Amino acid sequence: MLFALFGLNRAGRILYGTLFVLGAAAFIGWTLLPGLRFSDQDEQLFRAARHGDRAGVERALSAGASLDHQAPVDRKTALFRAAVFGHADVVRLLLERGADPKAVGADGRSALEVVLAARGEEKDPAAAHALDAVAAALREPAAAR
Repeated sequence: MLFALFGLNRAGRILYGTLFVLGAAAFIGWTLLPGLRFSDQDEQLFRAARHGDRAGVERALSAGASLDHQAPVDRKTALFRAAVFGHADVVRLLLERGADPKAVGADGRSALEVVLAARGEEKDPAAAHALDAVAAALREPAAAR
């Protein structure tokens, strides 16, 4: 009907038909696929890491959460979440379980780089101390953990 309304010729119909199909495929890929890659266990792991819930992290890992999965939005792992919120004990746990401290997010920075940048901007002494502890944990060699 729109084709008749706008008087499009065959080439216009093909062009707009192709754009519609590609747009629909992009919309489905954007909304559906990240949800398929990010499981409930991964969501629980990220939530526990963000809140410094060591027992929650252990439960999520036992339930099958992966340390390698990245958030669909910023491509950062649970290690980033625990690190930037200053949860050094959870950072150590994730590192002990095999989290990669050299993984980078969509911005190209590692967890240590993100923590150091946050530490440079932090005004609260308690939060700054927590970020220092996280940075120390991320700098520890694997054998020391």
